[in-house]
Amino acid sequence: MRPICKELTLEAYDDISILNSVAAHLDGIEYKKVKTKYTKGSDWTAISLHGYGPDPLDILKPGVLKSSVNEQTNLQWTHLKDNSIMKPILDILERIPAEKERVRFMKLEAGKVIGKHTDKIDKSIGFEDGEIVRIHIPIRTNDKVVFTLYESPKDKEGTEYQLKTGHYYYCDVTKAHAVRNDSEVDRIHLVADCFANQELRNLIL
Repeated sequence: MRPICKELTLEAYDDISILNSVAAHLDGIEYKKVKTKYTKGSDWTAISLHGYGPDPLDILKPGVLKSSVNEQTNLQWTHLKDNSIMKPILDILERIPAEKERVRFMKLEAGKVIGKHTDKIDKSIGFEDGEIVRIHIPIRTNDKVVFTLYESPKDKEGTEYQLKTGHYYYCDVTKAHAVRNDSEVDRIHLVADCFANQELRNLIL
């Protein structure tokens, strides 16, 4: 059975000081609001490292959330990749045995929450070859950031997870989930949308 949340047996990036430096750099970059009704204002924002356009603010994909992105737009690295401080992030991505679709940094502001929702609006998310498997790697987090996943519509309490910096996690985002950041610092996750293959599935099952 597919888990709702699982840490993958990939070598974690354990140099937290380097990841803190990356996070500090990302703090100085303009982010774009994630188009959703589950947060307010700039509570939840993102920038792209790899996506459908050269600008880090190109966070959308064709055919999702009434996006204006042309269906013919090719996947590409954004200008963010050109900065040498992204080298550890590229190393992190290289450890995932799959081709990448969008790769975004997603920020949840201190003291904010993402309400209970699913990511089913993106119809490409799945588990079969060529479908999208979403992998989270926390770049800056702490034990006051809580990820809650719900097994089924009857599950009213959910299961709480505290994801560790530099570790890799599969979360079944077709299930309802919510996030709260009860800390005093902005949480930043690297969210890698990967094209499913057998090697990746073996890490998850």
